[in-house]
Amino acid sequence: MELIIRAANFSAKNAVFCRQRTFTYGDLLAHAELVRNKLLSLSAYMKGKRVVVLTPHSYEYLPCQWGIWKAGGVVVPINIKQPPLEWKHIIEDCRPTFILCHGSLLSRLETVIEKNGVKIIPVGDFQTLEEKIEIKDVNMDNETDAMILYTAGITGKPKGAVHTHRSLTFQVKTLSNNWGWNENDNCIELMPLYHYHGVSSLLSALWAGASVTFHYNFDVWNLWQDIKKETNLTVLSAPTSVYTKLLYNWNYMYKTDKQEIIDSCRRFRLMITGSCGMPETMSNYWEEATKHALINQYGTAETGMVLSNLANETQTPGCVGKPLTQIETEIYRNELKVKTPGMFKEYFNNPESTKQAFDNDGWFKTGDLAEIDPRLGNYRITGKLNSDAIRFSGYTISAREIETELKGFPGIEDVAAVGVPSYEHGEIIGVAIKSQKKITLKDVQIWCKTRMASYKLPRVLQQLDQFPLHSSGKINKNELVNLFRQ
Repeated sequence: MELIIRAANFSAKNAVFCRQRTFTYGDLLAHAELVRNKLLSLSAYMKGKRVVVLTPHSYEYLPCQWGIWKAGGVVVPINIKQPPLEWKHIIEDCRPTFILCHGSLLSRLETVIEKNGVKIIPVGDFQTLEEKIEIKDVNMDNETDAMILYTAGITGKPKGAVHTHRSLTFQVKTLSNNWGWNENDNCIELMPLYHYHGVSSLLSALWAGASVTFHYNFDVWNLWQDIKKETNLTVLSAPTSVYTKLLYNWNYMYKTDKQEIIDSCRRFRLMITGSCGMPETMSNYWEEATKHALINQYGTAETGMVLSNLANETQTPGCVGKPLTQIETEIYRNELKVKTPGMFKEYFNNPESTKQAFDNDGWFKTGDLAEIDPRLGNYRITGKLNSDAIRFSGYTISAREIETELKGFPGIEDVAAVGVPSYEHGEIIGVAIKSQKKITLKDVQIWCKTRMASYKLPRVLQQLDQFPLHSSGKINKNELVNLFRQ
């Protein structure tokens, strides 16, 4: 991949700051070489073989990713915030040859992994190497598979979107140019690394020789302190949920602390978020508080980033910008459709779903509803074509998945999950249940906690004698949303 070849040009420059450790681009290339050598010592031919990556949000992710690519393999990152039962589906679906697993996650992985030929390779914390390592030349075919990113699973189980080195490189170069990344940038990277937003944000920064700062365990107070004190920071890249938490904390600050933050935010060149745009009210609040506008973007696991506000242009709050370079979009019957050189190759081992994802003219059907704001011509994402999709703080969550899990809850006769409008989060997850016994929200959250990621937990609950129904007999979810609003 051209990204790895370019990194040698910045060999002596700092690439990553993480947990009081500093790593140069030379360190990153050397650590990637160690991972490559380990994989090839276990399997001499790695081309096309999938390797699952389970690491914290830290430097350790990068040498694993680059090392797999240097060996010829395909990276499959997994969300460590999900419970192991959700890992199991991805592992069984992609059938990896190896799993690179950080030591802190081994005990969780072993609860779901079966002895089916998958070798687990423990990964420790990397340290700066004292001895030089010979760096082998990279020879990658742009058309070979590079990464599999799993979807949210709105219409069924999550599907693996396969990207080639060509589609990834297009995305990285496009964002690096459009956001004006340069060698002097230092980005606080908080975007999830199992999602295209995180992958593209991280790699587009490294493409330009910028530095990246990881927050190992996200903490609101520590992030505000970094923004105030770390004078070399120029970019903040984070999901909408992080900005929401920062604003909540802002409300309880002293006036002098707020002024310090406002002064510090002037140092920042960009503040980036995704994936469907910060709600307009929260975007306005952020700009009012910090005097710094947010750059919104939009993309999917299949398409990569498609729409974005650009650096140094007037932002439209609540909108996600215009199509990026070489990307075509159309809105047909309110649905956003896309053509892009960064398009995924296929859903892994799922040709029927791959075929259904495109219309007869080759447009990818995003399933997202969109409109064009008349003020500056920017796009706004207004909802999902599928009513079972819930948008919570930038995450897309399947109502069907919540319902399936809760149908196993003892005593629940029927259940429906909906997105309830929220000032802070866009939507929160509401569940309506029918049961002969009293069931509380806390009961439901405890049940769900071991079965799904924390951001999928229901936030409000209604226990009903009868559900509102359509004439067809199906549950009327619009009416359910109205019940939650009352």
